Amino acid sequence: MVLSSLLKTLENEGSPVSHNNMGEIYEEGRIFRKSYRKAAKWYEKAASGGSAIGMYNLARLCEEGKGVPRDSDKAMRLVVSAAEAGLSDAQSHLGWRYITGYNTEKNVAEALRWYSTAAERGDELALISLGVIYKLGEQVPKDNDKAKMYFSKAANRGSADGSFNLASILEEEGDPEGAVRYFRNSAYRGRVEAMYKLGTYYESGMGLEQDFEKALMIYSEAALLGDTNAQNSIGRMYREGMGIEKDSIEAAKWFRISAKRGNLNAIYNLADLYSSGEGVRRNPRRAFRLYRMVADRGLPEGHLRLGLMYSFGIGVRADRSMALRHLKEAVRMGCDEAKEQLKKLTDKESEKHQQMC
Repeated sequence: MVLSSLLKTLENEGSPVSHNNMGEIYEEGRIFRKSYRKAAKWYEKAASGGSAIGMYNLARLCEEGKGVPRDSDKAMRLVVSAAEAGLSDAQSHLGWRYITGYNTEKNVAEALRWYSTAAERGDELALISLGVIYKLGEQVPKDNDKAKMYFSKAANRGSADGSFNLASILEEEGDPEGAVRYFRNSAYRGRVEAMYKLGTYYESGMGLEQDFEKALMIYSEAALLGDTNAQNSIGRMYREGMGIEKDSIEAAKWFRISAKRGNLNAIYNLADLYSSGEGVRRNPRRAFRLYRMVADRGLPEGHLRLGLMYSFGIGVRADRSMALRHLKEAVRMGCDEAKEQLKKLTDKESEKHQQMC
């Protein structure tokens, strides 16, 4: 009885901030049982009182049809009102709507205007979105300098994504030292892909002193967090004895872990082990199936290996036409080794033809 009285008083005399807070309590199920309907009621009250966050929260529920009838037009009006009231989340969201054309007409100029407005307020999502837009150059002329500026601003505000994207551009521009700096920042802030990238720099010795043991340690951290590239790299290092004693059985283990999650390079490396019998029982047929899997998914080396297996009849019946087909496909996809193998095969066929004549 006391609680219902307090809620009634809050509803009639509370501030828009309090009304929005009550909406969040009901939406998240804190204190009271979760109820989108009651959350929407409080958000509506907050929005009517001029709360920008209340408008934005109500817009979310209207867009998803939670607690209220689904109404995309009303959601759009509420987002615009919240953005005009100065809420950076709404401004950034409005930028996304205009750039994607989500439930509104696509308008790049409006997208940039709202993203820029939010970015001026330090909104991380807006800063990164602008960086991506200028980096890709799909909606506007490509401009790496602008992209780096926005990513740098996000990075300086502690954004792992901002640091990662800035590092990626610096890597493309041939600045390994700068790339290492920002990959390290991103990794420190928890981005797993950045950990993997930092490991590649320690392994290669670009941008810092080569250190296989350090690379393996960083790969291991990323691998335990689920990064399949790092898992594959650990397998490589065990296979080649880089920074650790060579161990083909351990290599196969890591290749399997990565391959099960769809990493093409790991599937290819595992196929190599089955083909050679390293760390596993030799199984050319299984190797053939794995090579075919990665070839079907666009890995040129997979076509190369299939070409060789068809050429020599390893794991499959010899078939010159299939060998040529896969080697030519590998060449088309840019595999230099396939050019050599294709030449050897065609030269061999020419010699046979001349001997028959």
